[in-house]
Amino acid sequence: MQSHLSLLDFQEHFDTEEKCFDYLVKARWPEGFVCPRCGNRQAYALKARKLFQCKKCRHQVSVTAGTVFHKLRQPLRTLFWAVYLVATNKKGISAMDLQRKLAIPGYKTAWLLLHKIRCGMSSSGQFQLSGVTEVDETFVGGAHPGPRGRGALGKSVVAVAVEAEHDWIGHAYLEHIPDAGKGTLGTFVKEHVAMGSTLVTDGFGSYVHLGTAYQHKPVKIKEPQDAGKLLPKVHIVIANLKTWLRGTFNRYPAQKYLQRYLDEFVFRFNRRWKQELIFDKLLLRCIQRSTVTLAELKG
Repeated sequence: MQSHLSLLDFQEHFDTEEKCFDYLVKARWPEGFVCPRCGNRQAYALKARKLFQCKKCRHQVSVTAGTVFHKLRQPLRTLFWAVYLVATNKKGISAMDLQRKLAIPGYKTAWLLLHKIRCGMSSSGQFQLSGVTEVDETFVGGAHPGPRGRGALGKSVVAVAVEAEHDWIGHAYLEHIPDAGKGTLGTFVKEHVAMGSTLVTDGFGSYVHLGTAYQHKPVKIKEPQDAGKLLPKVHIVIANLKTWLRGTFNRYPAQKYLQRYLDEFVFRFNRRWKQELIFDKLLLRCIQRSTVTLAELKG
């Protein structure tokens, strides 16, 4: 995999369907084609149909089969451009903007493509945060009737964990959770923060039990406006998230889609120091992940 960041470099490397096909083949089968049916390594390339035909069993395999791009009818150049725009745009891109820029026929098609790419942005969860980690929860959603604070009705609860060991902000994890209860927040922390790390939270009771597995340092917050001063890094991430959602999409997403937007935010946030590799990383993720259908998205 190579580094592609500038617009001119990208245009030069992927200006034809054939170049996109060859690049996708090398990314998917770096050690050479392998037939999924018989394991044979020799095949005919049917580039016009984006297929490989095994020389032994004659089984035909699409270069996009079993990936996020499975059964999409757009040209490979369009798919590559979509991945590039999503990956390299600091503020992301809306489905309507993607439709306009790539001349995609129909808003629903662009919306589905964008969500498929977000499937590739979901975290593997293999790398836990460590050192000093700030953890808090926030509410995401527009104005809804009901009591304020932790019992706000109609809003989504999002748990946030951020590495705060140094002066700069490290990696982060964000997860849409059903509630802010002891069990839910405890599971989130244990999945994403390494045992023995220093855990800095507010004085909320759902975090108290974590003192046995972490060096827990609860901070008493007397006034809501002081939260940003006492837990600065996690609140910077929360503010960036809400600004991004409102600025790019002009509204908060529906609850059933929220985690995919959080995945996109985290993917780009955790790779902000390696922008020159972000396109390749996302393209590789899209190849390694299976697709999601429109029915599954709306289900």
